[in-house]
Amino acid sequence: MEERTRSAGAGDDNDSRFDRAKEYVSDTASAASDAVKNQYNRVRERVEDADIGAMMDQVRSYVRSNPGKALLISVGVGFLVGLLLRRDEGDED
Repeated sequence: MEERTRSAGAGDDNDSRFDRAKEYVSDTASAASDAVKNQYNRVRERVEDADIGAMMDQVRSYVRSNPGKALLISVGVGFLVGLLLRRDEGDED
């Protein structure tokens, strides 16, 4: 009978540990969710405040005044995007 009491006590201890772990994971997930929401709102506000027309004018004037640099930058960006999007031949199986 005493052995059953010990095993029941061990089960309660395991349940308590499980509850604490569950609460910790829940709190951590909630904090991470709040942080992501805050960062999303900050980025959204910056995008809403951005003047796309003015940025395009700045890009056009930079390209006109520095055509060589602009060409090299665009080739470099295109190369990097190509590397990222390239599929390995072994992945197509």
